[in-house]
Amino acid sequence: MFELVCDPAGSDCRWIIRPNQSLSWRGVLRVYAVVALCLLGISVAFALHGFWPVLPFAGLELLALGAAFYLCLLRSQWRELVTIGADVIRVEKGRRQAEERWECPSVWARVLLERSPIAWYPSRLMIAYQGRRVEIGSFLNEDERAALADALRRSIRERLDEAWRHQ
Repeated sequence: MFELVCDPAGSDCRWIIRPNQSLSWRGVLRVYAVVALCLLGISVAFALHGFWPVLPFAGLELLALGAAFYLCLLRSQWRELVTIGADVIRVEKGRRQAEERWECPSVWARVLLERSPIAWYPSRLMIAYQGRRVEIGSFLNEDERAALADALRRSIRERLDEAWRHQ
C-alpha cells in the first residue's frame, strides 16, 4: 500500500510505500500463544500415553513457526520513501532508517511500468534516469503498482509545471 504525505507548505511530497501488514506484533504473539498452548497440550497428552518422542518435534514445530512469524513481520516493516521535489527525486529504502538511497533530477526522471513477457510474472515499477534505474514497490500487487505509477507520473508532472510557472 502507498500514501502521499506533503509538508504543510506543499513544497515537498513523499510517497510512503510499504507492504500490507495484516497482523500487528501483538496480534501475532496472541496467535502464536494459542497455537503453542494447543500444540503443547496435545504433545503432553501423547507423551503421557507413552509417545514421548512427540515432544521434541512439537518444540521444533513451535520454533519454526516462531521464526516464520518473526521473518514475515520483519519483512513487513520495510519502507520505501519517494520524495518528489522541484529539483530532485529521491528514493530511500530501509526499515528504520534509509539503507539505500538513489537520486535523480526531476526534469529527466521517467516512471516506467514494465510488464513481464510471461503472463504470471509481476510487472516492475521503476524510476529511470540516464540508463540508471531503481525499482520500487516490488511487494505491491499489480493494481497497486499501476495506480502508484500513474500517481507518481502525475505528481512529477505537477511539480515540473509548478517549477516552470515560478521561473
